[in-house]
Amino acid sequence: MGTSGVTTTGQGAATAAPDVAVVELGAEASATGVQEALDRANAGLGAARDALLAAGVAAADLRTSQTSTWTEQREDGLRTTARLTLRATVRDVAASGEVVRAALDAAGPVARLDSTSLAVGDPGPLAAAARDDAFADARARAEQYARLAGRSLGPVVEIREDLGGPAPVPRLMAAKATGDALVVEPGTLEVRASVTVRWELAD
Repeated sequence: MGTSGVTTTGQGAATAAPDVAVVELGAEASATGVQEALDRANAGLGAARDALLAAGVAAADLRTSQTSTWTEQREDGLRTTARLTLRATVRDVAASGEVVRAALDAAGPVARLDSTSLAVGDPGPLAAAARDDAFADARARAEQYARLAGRSLGPVVEIREDLGGPAPVPRLMAAKATGDALVVEPGTLEVRASVTVRWELAD
């Protein structure tokens, strides 16, 4: 005869204010030749990089993420466009809008702002808190079922973390241009977890 038991699935979540802004900055320039277009884009991106460094962004938090060129037939002949992208991790969310605006201004007319996303620099403790919450939820459900069955909860015999958790879910984050300022509204980040646990039932 198999041991009787109860299996429940618990859901958990933990939230925190993001403390890192990840910014994708681009520089896009067109010219009659590939090298000239690349040189213009590279000069703009270099100026943006220098501005980020001057604002306190660490060199290790800057990296080129994309380089591309394409050629189009226009009314004035063939034009080649070069696009370079720089990913910057800004570890001061409150100042990130001002930092990005300074970088865009430094790059000049070739500057492009591709995206701004927010994150928690060390998501480990947040994920652990979500797992704690999920396990507590699973236990509460199991204890209720055990009471309903006139039994008590025994030892845990199996734990399975469900696929897909924990993962960060951005909430209430935005970056918008207001006059001469780029305002970053950090909001909160949420990490969710789901766990399935099986307990033995005791008399």
